[in-house]
Amino acid sequence: MTIEELAQEARDLCDADSTSYPSTTLLRRINSSIETIVGKIIEVCRYFPFDDENYSNIAEATVTLSEGVSKYTITDRFLTILEVKVKDTNGRWNIVEPVPQFSDDNIVETDEASSGLPSKYRMVGRTIFLRLAPTSTSVTLTSGLLIKYTRTSYKVTASDLSTGTLVIGLPTIYHSLIAKMSALPYNKLYHPERVPQLERDIMIETKDCVDFFSNRLKDKNNRLEARIESNK
Repeated sequence: MTIEELAQEARDLCDADSTSYPSTTLLRRINSSIETIVGKIIEVCRYFPFDDENYSNIAEATVTLSEGVSKYTITDRFLTILEVKVKDTNGRWNIVEPVPQFSDDNIVETDEASSGLPSKYRMVGRTIFLRLAPTSTSVTLTSGLLIKYTRTSYKVTASDLSTGTLVIGLPTIYHSLIAKMSALPYNKLYHPERVPQLERDIMIETKDCVDFFSNRLKDKNNRLEARIESNK
């Protein structure tokens, strides 16, 4: 479904039009519905991280490092960190391991006294602390830190709705779920008799959507395997 078709489907479920269900209100509820679904998906995507297809870039950021400095602020908006790598002077990317928040191994700015190739990091809010602090003798400082992350869904804009051609960044089989979730608040106000069926449909379709994403496997090729049968 295009966003225009999805908006019309939501209004049809309410017997509403653009006057009774204004675009500003509908758009807010469409975005809220998408974020609710994506939040549930991200919770279960352990092997194949989800990212909205409408983003024009991939969910990673590079940071230029400074000589002997261990503390950096990440400007990209992210939900969780998937992987951190640092590029050595030979151009190889090396994985930097996270230090758990509950660990006694505290990484702070005082670690700048120890410098070289970082092997550990700790996130505090949007700030990353590296151990060791990077140096030009061990690290390619320019765009030398790579951070892969998860992020929330693309936010549909009023312009997207007006143009009408945008396709929501979820598989099309789940677009009707977004329409039903967007229609639910309106029906609670004006058509309460429709609410029980809508809630049942939303519950079933949300489970199907979450199950689909939780079963995706990262970089795994399905293959046929011969089965040996005995005729004895």
